[in-house]
Amino acid sequence: MLPDRDVIAAAISGTRWDEVTVVPTTGSTNADLADGVRAGDAPGRVRIADEQTAGRGRHLRPWTAPAGTQLPISVTVAVPAALAPRAGWLSLVAGVAAVSAVREVTGLEAGLKWPNDVLLDGRKTAGILCELVTAPDAGLIAVIGTGLNTTLETADLPVPTATSLRLAGAPDPDRTALAIAYLRALDAGLTAWAQDQAAMRARYLRHCVTVGMRVQVSLPGEQVLTGTAVDVDTEGRIVVADDGAAGTRRALSAGDVTHLRPA
Repeated sequence: MLPDRDVIAAAISGTRWDEVTVVPTTGSTNADLADGVRAGDAPGRVRIADEQTAGRGRHLRPWTAPAGTQLPISVTVAVPAALAPRAGWLSLVAGVAAVSAVREVTGLEAGLKWPNDVLLDGRKTAGILCELVTAPDAGLIAVIGTGLNTTLETADLPVPTATSLRLAGAPDPDRTALAIAYLRALDAGLTAWAQDQAAMRARYLRHCVTVGMRVQVSLPGEQVLTGTAVDVDTEGRIVVADDGAAGTRRALSAGDVTHLRPA
């Protein structure tokens, strides 16, 4: 059964989300909304699909699954010029919203691996992709997409390190309730992003399980950094105490993080 558009729209009335569409299938909810932005659509749109045939994660990695086993949901958010320097935080804010929704609806103890992978028992159950698109009036619009594995079975997992809400212990997760909880939490998180940077960062750090972990970070140019993640700074960068440089702290804005063991 598709997520219920009318129930979702009624439940998020009064938030920044002005229009909700739910479709059986599409190539990519992010691509759909990005095309709409370029055509002049106002921000505040929500697009949900039962199935994506060309979903994408970070670094253009494919993100697909059988129909009805995920919650692909994308939104559009205006990025005023004054807030453009903080745009890198948007995917982290969405990660916090996704964790909050999973905890609220299923009771599962989800956490965040920097920057925005939602983990259950150390396995990834959701990923987030944030793209910036220029509107016809030259305004900047963020398209934030989240793909949450809801009822994927073991045979359908894209990689051994993935999981789903069902496999993690929530046998019949309600996608309508998850969408509502996520959109409400994201609306609140975006308000903090615009108005209270310190509160937003503190909220992120409460959910981030990477800080305090031994990590290996794959960097551009085939470099690898091993050390201990000690913080996420005000720019949303992971701060790693480098094993190979007497604990020198390095702030990284990009890189694939692997958790090794607790520090």
